[in-house]
Amino acid sequence: MFDEIIKEILESIDEKSNFTETYPKFSGDGYKAHKIDIKNFHKIEKIISNKRIAFIDGGNAEIIGSANFSLNLIRVCFAVYENNKKIIVKKFEVLAFVQAVNQSNEIYFKASFFNIKNNIELGEISFSSFDHTLMTGVNRAEIKSVANAIRRFVELRIAKLISDEKIADIIVLDGNLQSTFTDENKYLNELYKSCNKNNVILAALSKTTSLLTHNGNLLSVVLENISNIPLWFYYPIVEINNSSHKAEMFFVKFHEKSKHILRFEIFNIQRTKAEETINLLASNCIDPIFIGYPYGLVEADKIARISNQEKESLKTIFLIKLRNRNVEKYLSSVNAHDILDRISF
Repeated sequence: MFDEIIKEILESIDEKSNFTETYPKFSGDGYKAHKIDIKNFHKIEKIISNKRIAFIDGGNAEIIGSANFSLNLIRVCFAVYENNKKIIVKKFEVLAFVQAVNQSNEIYFKASFFNIKNNIELGEISFSSFDHTLMTGVNRAEIKSVANAIRRFVELRIAKLISDEKIADIIVLDGNLQSTFTDENKYLNELYKSCNKNNVILAALSKTTSLLTHNGNLLSVVLENISNIPLWFYYPIVEINNSSHKAEMFFVKFHEKSKHILRFEIFNIQRTKAEETINLLASNCIDPIFIGYPYGLVEADKIARISNQEKESLKTIFLIKLRNRNVEKYLSSVNAHDILDRISF
């Protein structure tokens, strides 16, 4: 049986390897794809300059939660590099308490914040429990899903702080510049305004991409297989005319030995700075720990990441403090899977 499955998988991959694709496939309005063309590959020339690059990444973990409340640790870090040398590292930690409330006869998820390390102002954040940007399927969103949106908002707020205080000349976010959560455009537009005012380049880099071609192949694989130079960026890919995605899109291969093709985006009014920014980033992608990926983002990810041990330690602290407060019956609404996971057969 397994041999048949393997054979079918290999045949499917071989069929996709013909690379007869002509266009990448984008979902949503405001995307006009360009035909895939070998002429759109451009050579990367690694450069080093005195420009400071700030890399931003974040992590989050639910500490305790039930169907109607969720306590999450949000941690975001930025690392600033100059001439490929780390000069600043700073992290921000926020406890976000999200609870279900009745608002206009509907259930909303409202967040309260407690700064632990370095203050960051977020304002009021609340989501309808039927917000389509949080839902999976047709059911009401899970309250713990709000934490992912909050982490993104914190990342954008910190990026604005870096721009406002001119801490760096270039900001690189982990991910992309597309607004996918309700109210995310508000944070992005404030960041765009600050970067434009202070002449700070805003870019984003995604280490994973799911963009497909018109016949269902993976766009990054197609580009890798038809490229004719070892170190490249591919452009143009698509014309974006979408108020929720003010970006110019590229695909990049930062190191000749790398197996990773990355999606790179830059604030669209800064498109003329894209090639220089790509060339600078390529010089930060030579560390063998993740060759072809900026070490600044590796550093930011490492510091922002919340380990299971840390999560469990915080969970224990809160459960001890809450043990006489009649909280256990709420936690039991969602912990059945945890109990099954601990059962050994």
